[in-house]
Amino acid sequence: MRTLPPVGLLLDVDGPIASPETRRVPDGILTALVQLAGRGIPVVFNTGRSADFILQQLAAPLLAAGLPAGARFHAVCEKGAVQFSFASFASRSPSPTGDHAHDGGLPPATRGTSVPGWVEVDAGMRLPADLESRLTRLLEDYTDTMFYDDTKLAMFSAEMNVGEDPERYREAQSRFEADVSKLLTASGAGAEDGGGFQLDSTIISSDVEHASSGKDLGAARGWDRVAADGELPVQWFTCGDSRTDYAMAEWLHAHGNRVTHVDVRHEDGVPETPYPVLTGEDLAARGFGTPQARHEAAGQALLEWILNTNGSPEATR
Repeated sequence: MRTLPPVGLLLDVDGPIASPETRRVPDGILTALVQLAGRGIPVVFNTGRSADFILQQLAAPLLAAGLPAGARFHAVCEKGAVQFSFASFASRSPSPTGDHAHDGGLPPATRGTSVPGWVEVDAGMRLPADLESRLTRLLEDYTDTMFYDDTKLAMFSAEMNVGEDPERYREAQSRFEADVSKLLTASGAGAEDGGGFQLDSTIISSDVEHASSGKDLGAARGWDRVAADGELPVQWFTCGDSRTDYAMAEWLHAHGNRVTHVDVRHEDGVPETPYPVLTGEDLAARGFGTPQARHEAAGQALLEWILNTNGSPEATR
């Protein structure tokens, strides 16, 4: 008799899982994810982050926390351009110290290193080397507030310095992105000019990426990986901290899946959707987290609610 997982998760990383301020994953989230893995719940981390960030900042701590070898965990990185499955390394021994900063024996996946073969990069989405070089030189005037993320394998990212004042960063980000837009237009690389690449702005980074990039592409590729490694879940929960993250739920809903989206930073308002949307206030009303919970605090409340209720719509603690 077939046993279907009661839920599946498509999770953004910055915000719902890792703190936007410290870039670290709280212990409570690691514990909840390990418990979900033990129940056979499929989880896809659908992120703009690099494969190396997921390996070192999320996968290694999960291994140290006891992630089982059979975990149905997958990562779709750089908004669809890079992907891998945790099954490729989940049998590795974790750090004996349990130190979450330890690499847990996982290999790097950065430029200038021998990227593991199980890290798949869509070559058609990779930024041309000459364009990346020009963007890197442009960034040199802004290094007091942001840095070049050299772990990306397909896109270009300029990320806010850890500890930077958000208001100061946003002002610099606005100027930097104006310069980037001019460069894309002048070089003919912009999607509007037929060049195939676009600028995307987030609360902690400015990304130049292939025009097909997005959380909907990540959802499609994540769904394929879950479908390939076992039964599909009865329902899905997607979770993010920006309007662009709703694209995960949009894709799942459009393809006939039962889905609920969880918005962990809904200060922009909650749009009308053909599927349910939950916020930190909704999770608190069910007995998990507080009404003020945002970002990783709300993400942890979601994981704990699912652990306790399998995501039953009105279930409470």
